Amino acid sequence: MIPCQSIRRVSLPRKNQITMISRRFSLVLAVLGMAALAVVGCGGNGSPPQTASADTTADPNIITLSEAQLQEVSVETTTVTERPVTTTLQLPARVRPSADQEAFATALVSGRVERLRVSAGDRVQKGEVLADVTAPELSQMVADLRQARDERDRQRRLEERGVAVQKNLRAAQRQWQAARQRLRSVGVRPTRIERVATGDEDLSTLPLEAPLSGVVLDRMTVLGAPVAQGEKLYHIADLQPIRVVARVFERSLGEVRVGQSVTITTPMAKRTYEGTLDRITPQVDDESRAATARVVLDNADGTLRPGMYATVRVQRTGEPQPAIAADHLLTDGSGAYVLVREGARTFRRVYLEADAEAEGTVAVPTLSPGTEIVTQGAYQIVSALNQSQ
Repeated sequence: MIPCQSIRRVSLPRKNQITMISRRFSLVLAVLGMAALAVVGCGGNGSPPQTASADTTADPNIITLSEAQLQEVSVETTTVTERPVTTTLQLPARVRPSADQEAFATALVSGRVERLRVSAGDRVQKGEVLADVTAPELSQMVADLRQARDERDRQRRLEERGVAVQKNLRAAQRQWQAARQRLRSVGVRPTRIERVATGDEDLSTLPLEAPLSGVVLDRMTVLGAPVAQGEKLYHIADLQPIRVVARVFERSLGEVRVGQSVTITTPMAKRTYEGTLDRITPQVDDESRAATARVVLDNADGTLRPGMYATVRVQRTGEPQPAIAADHLLTDGSGAYVLVREGARTFRRVYLEADAEAEGTVAVPTLSPGTEIVTQGAYQIVSALNQSQ
């Protein structure tokens, strides 16, 4: 403040007096403003200036209920305990006939399909004729057979009269056996060969017979089609019993063994099959990085069909570790979690690396034994937690 005594009265013109008063008033305001800034800068008590602190945001996974809310929820809890955890290893698989239970019926001579006797889906017996194939070389084979038989018989008659040359007799016998063997090699049965050799039966077509009993899975030819020697015409398999072949990736090989019990499901069959691992191949495939495990199943009802996809589930029990019942897990868009009780009215949402669709018990290694988790009232607490955000 400026002391009033320092203001002296001076006689000046009225206009100059007004100007001087205005200047003095402005000076007073300036001095007062500087003093006010000094007071604010010192905190009003001579202390250093303070920096404004940031707002603290509450943890979105923690909630503290009021007493009224707690009473309404009726919370029940259990504790995490150490126990052996049984988990399920799921192996992709396919349904396959056993290697010795499937075969192809192939053309043994080049020719043309004269007749088709069975189709896909038909059940056949071993030796049953599936088709007839005409072959130009059959007529020559028949002619050679009859000629060899005639020569053999002539040499035998000479031997009976004592005038046969043993060398010629042995040669006739060899030709007869060779002619018969050529027909045997193309699928003609010995009894029929004898009838053909005597002329009691002709051989204009070659019968294609089933190599085993089973079901015709596929027919790969049509009537009148030309066929080459060795060409596959039918695919036949015996489906009882049947194999389920699973892939075991190398990271899981230590968890499976022969004789282990498994359950098997397929997308088509609405049932579960029980079986045991029958064999595990010792080699890992270079491309898939997996070995194969085989399960043999009864298939009397024919519900398991070759080529079907399947899932083989192997139960495995590990060492004791922190675990909880699987039905105590909750889920949201971020994954599986539990509600941990941290105080009388305070709860925390804790996310876990766990399979929410597992059955039985699940391992929770990130939770310590004795941790208290909510088993009843969890949904009400989560609802309140979400509304508080």
